[in-house]
Amino acid sequence: MAKPVLGLDLGSKYIKYVEMLQLGKGRFELKSVGMTQSPAKGLNSDADIDHEAMATVIKKLFKDGNVRTHVVNVALPETNVFTRVIQVPPLSERELSSAIKWEAEQYIPLPLAEVQMDFSIVGESLDTEGNKKLDVLLVAAPKIVIERYNKVLDLCDLEVSAMETEIISASRALLPSVADKPLTVLVINLGAQTTDFSILKGGVIIFTRSIPTGGVSFTQALSQDLGFPVPQAEEYKKTYGLQKDQLEGKVYHSLKPLFSVISEEIKRALTYIQDKYPDEVISSVILSGGGAKLPGMVEIMVEETGIETQVGNPWTRVQMNQERFNKLKDEGVVFAVAVGLAMREI
Repeated sequence: MAKPVLGLDLGSKYIKYVEMLQLGKGRFELKSVGMTQSPAKGLNSDADIDHEAMATVIKKLFKDGNVRTHVVNVALPETNVFTRVIQVPPLSERELSSAIKWEAEQYIPLPLAEVQMDFSIVGESLDTEGNKKLDVLLVAAPKIVIERYNKVLDLCDLEVSAMETEIISASRALLPSVADKPLTVLVINLGAQTTDFSILKGGVIIFTRSIPTGGVSFTQALSQDLGFPVPQAEEYKKTYGLQKDQLEGKVYHSLKPLFSVISEEIKRALTYIQDKYPDEVISSVILSGGGAKLPGMVEIMVEETGIETQVGNPWTRVQMNQERFNKLKDEGVVFAVAVGLAMREI
């Protein structure tokens, strides 16, 4: 008999979880869901007292949600993880490990002894000289970060089944938002501290990147420009967002320079894909994370990219009690990472 799978998203601003039962054939049943504010330091600290505070918050959240599952999939923030699609020659399995280790040394700014590394072959392509290459998704996380996560989860009596990056989890949950057939899409996760990008070709990640611009940066800019306290700036951001015709465009003009940073990164990503895969066309942009809910975000994204854009729906393959989970109609997109984690097999 299938057991529920628990996805836990330990964000810098909010802790979110989703507990789901995998029904088979890509279908799921929602058992429990919850969100609460993260402690001020939490996983950004090495102090025992901060780890204990984090564990206390998680245990209360699970108790309130009547969570029964103790095996968990967890997301690591892109700021702490090195993710890149690299190219290597077609090699045997043994040769491949050595080649990837050598390549990793070129991209990872830490000694390999200090990171935990994993990779998966995501496809094939030709290099600039027309030679056949394997495209490999390389992911590496500092061991000290993993140890910090494991310590907090041990305090919660949780057993970790898998760790992966936030954008991989979000992409797994959001791809069905577009269509069942294979497409090439850009997924943008607009988080509190970072904005993360991935391009998926036929459901497989072929590009990933992260920049340190997120919702907190937007709020701080608004607070400074308009002289508002941070809580008031947060409310103005959520209410008026990137709408040009609201409040004489004051909020829009304050946030636009930061959005332009995101926009330029998107354009670089699209140029990279066009150069590497000349026949590929990005059919859709899918937004997730708290920033996806900002008024005007979809419209300005279409304006900047010229690509159909939508706020992703991570619940398209999930059955749920509509009355019990009614609040998800408004908050659903912020659970994309947690949903994607719960969709991963234990």
